[in-house]
Amino acid sequence: MFEGGFREAQEQAVNLKEMEGVVSRRSLETLFQWLYLGCVKFDIEGPSKRISAAIELARLADKYDITKLESQTAEYIKEIIIANIPPGDKEKLTPSNSNTHLLEEEDIISASLLRDGHPVRHLLAAASVKGYLQSKDHHFPNPAQECPKFAADLLHEVRLALNTLRPRAAFTDPIGGEQWFVEKV
Repeated sequence: MFEGGFREAQEQAVNLKEMEGVVSRRSLETLFQWLYLGCVKFDIEGPSKRISAAIELARLADKYDITKLESQTAEYIKEIIIANIPPGDKEKLTPSNSNTHLLEEEDIISASLLRDGHPVRHLLAAASVKGYLQSKDHHFPNPAQECPKFAADLLHEVRLALNTLRPRAAFTDPIGGEQWFVEKV
């Protein structure tokens, strides 16, 4: 199974210590499930807990450079978010937290520990854009201000969202106070 001069190769065993939010029995079982079956499925009640477990799995895979699991984990989280949109949201009467109501602040902080460009980081920042733009009391004010990686991811996703404006939108310059327009070019 293992090769080289390391102890693991000689003993053909690896001892992993539990690490909160990364290495747990659940994340290891799910990693082995993915290795053998090629899919991720959690036997956990509640969509919020499944999202937290998926983020933990992403961190475990990230720790050991298992990159083929990244997109699948992000897609799994996205499917949970979409399947659990709050009632009334389907007519575009969207509450500002419709994409984030299943997420906890700890999920955002944990995901921000993933490598730059990780699909799960991208997804959670993208999910936060609507609330961030629609409400000053958005779902994650603390991570947006106190977690530099999440703030950078959110800023990037806000920029991408602003690029979808048709044909232009008016803003007030925060420095000079005059109105200016963002136009798609």
